[in-house]
Amino acid sequence: MLYIVATPIGNLEDISLRALRILGEVDFVLCEDTRVTSKLLSHYQIKTPTISYHQHSDLNKINEIIKLLADGKNLALVTDAGTPGISDPGGKLVQAVIDNFGEDMKVESVPGASAVTAALSISGIPTDKFIFMGFPPHKKGRQTFIKKILESEFPAVVYESKHRIIKFLEEIAVANNHLPDDDGEKKPKNITSVVVCRELSKMHETVYRGDLKSIIEKIKNNKDDQKGEFVVIIGK
Repeated sequence: MLYIVATPIGNLEDISLRALRILGEVDFVLCEDTRVTSKLLSHYQIKTPTISYHQHSDLNKINEIIKLLADGKNLALVTDAGTPGISDPGGKLVQAVIDNFGEDMKVESVPGASAVTAALSISGIPTDKFIFMGFPPHKKGRQTFIKKILESEFPAVVYESKHRIIKFLEEIAVANNHLPDDDGEKKPKNITSVVVCRELSKMHETVYRGDLKSIIEKIKNNKDDQKGEFVVIIGK
């Protein structure tokens, strides 16, 4: 069995009893960074051995995992924070398991924390429909990425790092007022609200609401507000 186990995005209390039981019962825990996962396991006195599996893992690593499953081992896949497969390579491994075993191998979700749903739940933005865009490209394709966000009829959720959060918000602000419409005229796009969440579930969790200009100024004026991980929700 391969379990896909969600782990806390910050606060270590945000893990289910089922997740703790599974992590303690499986033969190995596959993790993005063994050092990060070891802290979680140690906190809950779980002694299950870990195996590294991350975005740079090659085919040999996947074959190693496939062989463990073929040998009857039970494995749990975790990411550093949140739900595996959301903006990380978990989906690639799941697909490899399906391709190799089909219906003979069960892949089971152990749901829990996710920065996407955590941010949406406190946004105040209608979220019966939304799009999740992950991280913006650093260079190539970045403007196309931003254009897709603004042209979407649904709220868009984006992850961004502390190194590029101000740049991203400024790019959205500029594009919102300058993207041409179907007739070639440049008119403001329909952004109704923006919510920026920083360090969700952690000690310094901060939520910024309002117009883009004021949010950008707040983050710019406080160096501490430029630290951590960010989730941006662009309402429509």
